Amino acid sequence: MTILVTGANGQLGRLVVDALTRRSPAAALAVSVRDAAKAADLAARGIDVRQGDFDAPDDLARSFAGAATVLIVSGDAPVKLRIRQHRAAVDAALTAGVERIVYTSFVDPRPDSAFPFAAIHADTEDYLRASGSTFTILRNGVYADNLMGFVGRALASGRLAAPAGDGRVAFVSRADLAEATAAVLLGDGHAGKTYELTGPAAVDYHEVAAAVARRAGRPIEYAPIPNQAFADGLTAAGLPPFMVAALSGLFQAMSAGDYAAVSADIATLAGRPAESIDAFLARMPA
Repeated sequence: MTILVTGANGQLGRLVVDALTRRSPAAALAVSVRDAAKAADLAARGIDVRQGDFDAPDDLARSFAGAATVLIVSGDAPVKLRIRQHRAAVDAALTAGVERIVYTSFVDPRPDSAFPFAAIHADTEDYLRASGSTFTILRNGVYADNLMGFVGRALASGRLAAPAGDGRVAFVSRADLAEATAAVLLGDGHAGKTYELTGPAAVDYHEVAAAVARRAGRPIEYAPIPNQAFADGLTAAGLPPFMVAALSGLFQAMSAGDYAAVSADIATLAGRPAESIDAFLARMPA
């Protein structure tokens, strides 16, 4: 029974593929990617690499052909485009006769969230429920990995500058998400379920700065900055407007405490606890 992973050239998709091959080396595994040339290393490992584009539904349905389970990994695009892409991916899976769709959603997927991308996930979840498909929803928490840009600047300046206020966040690493995702893809009993995939504790940026200081062996302090100043910096760095709105909105939601809920679902699925911020930083390059 073939398992197919979309977005396998992305950071999370690659980790999911690695977790699948590690957990079940004999599993029939395929990937659907926009640029097959970038997945040449996966093909060299004996993985079935297929060309699929969320903007080309007929091609996507062909790439899903013969797959029993498809993991739809959410990408990056403006809200309306991404909603259309996700609906097309669900439709393509149904057209191809896929038995189960697993979708990477996001915690707290409210249409009225300050985080614009939350509306995408809310729509896709609703579309899956109305589609008649057999599905599993994985609500991924805020990536701990995305802290590293802030950490790098903090190590240079001694200040962890971010517009997060005093909001607490249950940060989770992509590695932990990949392990939990692989367990769902390989296992039974997940149909119709929604999992909240978070880290083991909610921390604020004062605590993140303290963890960085412990790792660095020197003082690092959290320096809150205005959200507008953060957004202006992203614009100056050349990010497109939809990403500026998304990232600044994400921090508004963080400040409001929208991502403070903690779940044990990763430990249950992966068979080991999710790593703490200290453990995550300890395995990052010095």
